[in-house]
Amino acid sequence: MLIDISSVLLNIIVAIALLWLVVLFIAIVTLSRRRDMATPVKIFWAAIIFFAPVAGLILYFVFGFRKKDHRIKRY
Repeated sequence: MLIDISSVLLNIIVAIALLWLVVLFIAIVTLSRRRDMATPVKIFWAAIIFFAPVAGLILYFVFGFRKKDHRIKRY
């Protein structure tokens, strides 16, 4: 049985696009819910994610994403 390669490639592209949209949605929702970030900074990150989607998402998840600090805070 011969598999149509264009059908396989189309399915792969659709799967990657759906995964990309899910990651983009998570980034935008996470960004909009952050309370520790000022509004201009949120707008800056949203612009980077919008105008440079691949690099913007990678940069946001590496540098802008809040990392939870599990240490006990002393006052």
